[in-house]
Amino acid sequence: MDIFIAILPALLWGAGPLLATLVGGKPIQQVTGTCYGQFVIGVVLYLVYGMIFGMPAITFKLLFWPLLGGILWAVAQLMQFTSFKQLSVSIAMPISTGLQVIEIPLLGVIFWGEWYMPHAKLYGFISIAVLIIGICLTSYKQNASSNKKLDYKGGLTMLIVGSFGYTACSIFPKISDAHTFSQTIVLCLGQNIGMCLGAAVMAAFIQHKAHFNVLTAKVSFKNMIVGLLGGIGILCYLYALSKLGPATAFPLTQMNVLVSTLGGIFILHEHKTYKEMAFILIGLVLILGAATVIAQLK
Repeated sequence: MDIFIAILPALLWGAGPLLATLVGGKPIQQVTGTCYGQFVIGVVLYLVYGMIFGMPAITFKLLFWPLLGGILWAVAQLMQFTSFKQLSVSIAMPISTGLQVIEIPLLGVIFWGEWYMPHAKLYGFISIAVLIIGICLTSYKQNASSNKKLDYKGGLTMLIVGSFGYTACSIFPKISDAHTFSQTIVLCLGQNIGMCLGAAVMAAFIQHKAHFNVLTAKVSFKNMIVGLLGGIGILCYLYALSKLGPATAFPLTQMNVLVSTLGGIFILHEHKTYKEMAFILIGLVLILGAATVIAQLK
């Protein structure tokens, strides 16, 4: 059951970029709406759980680290949505995934002693290498000349810098040392508050400087659907994080690249040649296989 819950964020988060692209709006409007939705999920879950089982105790340690991670996530999400405009969903998502897959499991091994057995480290690092190869294959482009309209320099910069925000958001809740579901509810609330706070500050600043509506724009509220799904995904991830640890829980969530990459092609109609499709399918098989191996490591 824990593994199943750990996979759910991949489905929910993978659908997010597709929905945000379909709904439209500027990147800051997409981020703001997403964070509105996640804030609603966090508050509703906390109140519903509290009415049924009693309000979970909120402590500084349980709230602070997820809240800080949520603020950094909002910055990272703005950068990722911007990269979708500069590159495309099917190109940007595998790169974003690869960067996080390198950073987060390594931190789990270094700071929390995960994969403590020598063979676990061997299989884990080999699986990460295979996963990265798979991600590279999914972003293969046959004709570089056809990509003149793509801003690789700007897009890659956004993805690289943003990856550190995503990494912080995934790792910081582990510092809170939550072990019960009620504590996970508090983590989710703190993270969602941080996301909404970070997005609101950025939105207010950009709205003031650029002179277009963000905080109350209709398209921002339409993007709440992305946040509602994402908020449920966060709850599932935080639960899996407390049960499985970041080195296992995080790589499983990164199977969202399967959803976003194929969705970008078949739903958003991002053109791919036959050779590119072959590379993508091989890459996705490698990603799925590597993530499955990582999930079995202790």
